[in-house]
Amino acid sequence: MKVLICHNYYTMTSGEDIVIRADINLLRAAGYEVAEYARNNTEIQSYNALQYIACASDTIYSRRTVREIKQVVEKERPDVALVQNVFPLISPSIYYALRQLQVPVIQLVYNYRLVCPNATLYTQGRVCERCVHGNYLHAVRYRCFRNSIGVSALYAGSLALHRHLGDMKKAISAYIVPDNFLKRKLVEAGYPVQQMFTMHNPFDVSQYSPSYTHADYFLFAGRIVNEKGIFTALRAFEMMPQARLVVVGGGEAENAARLYAAERKLSNVTFMGPRYGPDLLPVVAGARAVLIPSQWYDNCPVILQQAFACGKPVIASDIDGLAEAVTHLSNGLLFSTGDAADLAAQIQRLINDEDLRTSLGRNARRVAEEEFTSERRVEGLRDVIAFVSDKKMRVDLPTLEEVPRA
Repeated sequence: MKVLICHNYYTMTSGEDIVIRADINLLRAAGYEVAEYARNNTEIQSYNALQYIACASDTIYSRRTVREIKQVVEKERPDVALVQNVFPLISPSIYYALRQLQVPVIQLVYNYRLVCPNATLYTQGRVCERCVHGNYLHAVRYRCFRNSIGVSALYAGSLALHRHLGDMKKAISAYIVPDNFLKRKLVEAGYPVQQMFTMHNPFDVSQYSPSYTHADYFLFAGRIVNEKGIFTALRAFEMMPQARLVVVGGGEAENAARLYAAERKLSNVTFMGPRYGPDLLPVVAGARAVLIPSQWYDNCPVILQQAFACGKPVIASDIDGLAEAVTHLSNGLLFSTGDAADLAAQIQRLINDEDLRTSLGRNARRVAEEEFTSERRVEGLRDVIAFVSDKKMRVDLPTLEEVPRA
């Protein structure tokens, strides 16, 4: 069995980039042949003005993608394709090409791009679901993508065109989503629940050793952007100068976050910059707990899996998505989304009660050992690949109400 993996990598390494590499490694280790078709947004950094114009056109339909995919399929003869991100360089044209070549497509869904031009259902500092039912003019009105009317219109136009034509949906045989909330949003938008499978991100808990001790700091690790709740975290630690926060990552709001901390003389906050893989692991292992104060519908981020695998409780927003993975007073704590005072109270709770912190950490590790395993991911992928390869609906597919994890 040969699998073609297709992904448009981001300029700054993202969780999506990490998980697609993990899937490639897991599939190869499980005996699958894997071919790859990839583009990288770093290509855009060297573009001249004419190339930028061409890139905008390619975001809607890329002739290069169609040509190159045909070459890859003719050479590799894949049985199935796993497609992740296609914007901006690959474009939805990949679905039409694969359908024409009769290669079944499994769509890996880690964000809301299928229903939201900026992929987060978050704009103007708050959750937004205006575009879910197909009116993408809202994205232009609110400049949802990079606060730009032009870029927002480009993504909105691409999604609207392909959603209206319907061929993209016809080309996709199955969808893999990380949680049931994201699944429900897709179904609300008209995507077929009978073709959806819920499973956790690829992860190998055996590569992590639990550490129930700590070096007396809390950790925020991820993209430093508004929707990830970085300023909620900073405001919480502004209220409690006796507690320490370590911030790992980079992003659009990094300079603003550093400036906020500097202006308020938050000597208890340390910015470490981006760290990945082996460089991040000891930082996670040394934390009291990991903070995920997201203000958007976050979907089981990789840092949550890393925290649980290291035996660390997670203090997370009680927003849909995260609340599926973090159970209050079992493997972590939940606080009211965007409420810095409530976050500070939950942080203080763990500082005051070391036994509770350790208990939550041990429960988190148990969840990781049961659910965040390479075997479970490979089993799930094997089921979905078999489903699309057979080109028939399985009678035991879940209804929207059941939505069990694969």
